[in-house]
Amino acid sequence: MTYTFNRFLLDTKNFKLIHEGNVVDVEPRVFDVIVYLVENNNKVVTRDELFQTVWDGRDVLDATLSNHIKIARQVLGDNGQLQHTIKTIHGRGYQFIGQVNDKPAELKPSNAKARYYFLVAVALLVLVFIFFQFKSNKKQNIDTPLIAVLPLTNNKPSSDNDYFGIAIADQIIGHLNYLHNISVRPSASIRKYINAIDSVSVGKELEVDYILTGNYLKVNNTIRLNIELIEIKSSQLIWRSKQIEVENKNAFELQDIVAQRVINALKVKFSTAEIQRIEKDIPNSPLAYEYYLRGIAYSFTNDGNRLAIEMLKKSLDLDDNYALTYVKLGDRIRRYKQFSLQDMPFQKAKDYYLKALKINPELLNALSYLAMYYTETNQIEKAIELANKMVEINPNHADTHFTLGYIYRYAGLVDSAIKEMEKAVSLDAHNPKYRSLIGTFSGNGNYHKALKMTELYETSSFTLGWKGLMYRRLGDNKKALDYYNQVIKKDQYGLWANVATVFKSYILGNTKQGLIAVEKLSSAANNDGETLYYLASYYALLGDKENAIHTLEKAINAGYYNYPFMVSNSYFTTIENDGRFKKLLKRALAKHSDFKEMLLTQNH
Repeated sequence: MTYTFNRFLLDTKNFKLIHEGNVVDVEPRVFDVIVYLVENNNKVVTRDELFQTVWDGRDVLDATLSNHIKIARQVLGDNGQLQHTIKTIHGRGYQFIGQVNDKPAELKPSNAKARYYFLVAVALLVLVFIFFQFKSNKKQNIDTPLIAVLPLTNNKPSSDNDYFGIAIADQIIGHLNYLHNISVRPSASIRKYINAIDSVSVGKELEVDYILTGNYLKVNNTIRLNIELIEIKSSQLIWRSKQIEVENKNAFELQDIVAQRVINALKVKFSTAEIQRIEKDIPNSPLAYEYYLRGIAYSFTNDGNRLAIEMLKKSLDLDDNYALTYVKLGDRIRRYKQFSLQDMPFQKAKDYYLKALKINPELLNALSYLAMYYTETNQIEKAIELANKMVEINPNHADTHFTLGYIYRYAGLVDSAIKEMEKAVSLDAHNPKYRSLIGTFSGNGNYHKALKMTELYETSSFTLGWKGLMYRRLGDNKKALDYYNQVIKKDQYGLWANVATVFKSYILGNTKQGLIAVEKLSSAANNDGETLYYLASYYALLGDKENAIHTLEKAINAGYYNYPFMVSNSYFTTIENDGRFKKLLKRALAKHSDFKEMLLTQNH
């Protein structure tokens, strides 16, 4: 929804406040306060309502709310004396008194239809070219090529069309994932290269053989697109498309012609099964697909995940038969719950993955996420079954290797886990999904490798937190404290702020504060065995033996039995002589051994 008032534009979908054409920087919770007041304009909003809505009912000081109201007024050019926008109703709450006009930013079906057909046409056209290009490479005995599809550049930037560059790239990448003889960097790896100028440098950084890039321009109902392919080794432009131009009236015709050409061409090179898998990932509703594209374009921050969830749900309201929407929605829900510590039904993520697979049983993303869910909830046999199916569909896909590594880590096959996860990272070094290898290195005592790997990803609470953990493991408490303080300032109420507080409190000798932070993490934790294992180690580190043993038992019951990690974790020194702890280690070892035996049986 978009609102206008006092020469301001408030865009709740894109999380923006704009004043006379300029974006105004607003802290997330201050933004939420403004949104709630605007949505309830001319009504008296109580302080309790704001605490319940903006802070999700958390125990927050009155002074905190007063300070947020003060900042909101400053942002909107108001103050406590003038009160021409936000009025204080003494003893009751606040009232937004600015003149508000609603401007719903709904999408137009005709434009959505044109854009959808255009995307499909472009994706299939690129497949045709890649087929011929890499067929030539095969004759020259060149190994399976690695390709990255960069976000296309908008020649006339606008908030309404900027997401389109990511969307086109994502569509092409999704189709290429099914092809065995091409390895493609997924969308998560290329997001940060929006408007990249030096494609060759990007290609070297991503360690690929080719970069597919281009630009687009939308004028009224016409979209013009230029695409080019660059060979990284020679820094040569080896192909440039003629300008592609699509209008509403001929979009469907063009899509139909190009699709037929692709099917005819690719059957020579690729199997019928591979082509059929691509065809399954085409939606029924162009408008729903437009919402889907907008949803996946949001960043992976807590606010980005929240907005993506809202947009993807709108997509499902219009078309409940598009598998990829279910996958992306399940992933965003899982991320939002895990990192924001918000109360969101984790089970819904599993339900969405299952719905996606009911529509398309061979959708790799859905298989990967569902396998991870089964791994985290003590259903490891189901997880292995799904991972084996991924191997059959595409053994060269990065997600296939990462999923196997994830399962192996839970079961304690550490060397195998590292091997598979390193393979995933080698195929897609900058995919944030694969940064989980940092934790695998850490648990195995490879602290320098873990620290080095944090540099592959953009600075975030996650990377800063792991840097702090690794420097503490390496004995540099000064550096560790510096990173913990950065996380606490950046993350405030999220998962990593509490983890940082645990270790900061331990270093400073304030175990009581550290235990409070562990309790916050515990209250928000689901039944994920690995999360429970970490919590158990935090309790042990801070000297709470009873909770450490109780939580470790829950972790093993939930399916986490990485015996090598448990027996080598120095945090458990405080309970290592406790008979109950020794019994738990024996249980973990037995489950670990049973899993290895199961794998041996499967392989013979």
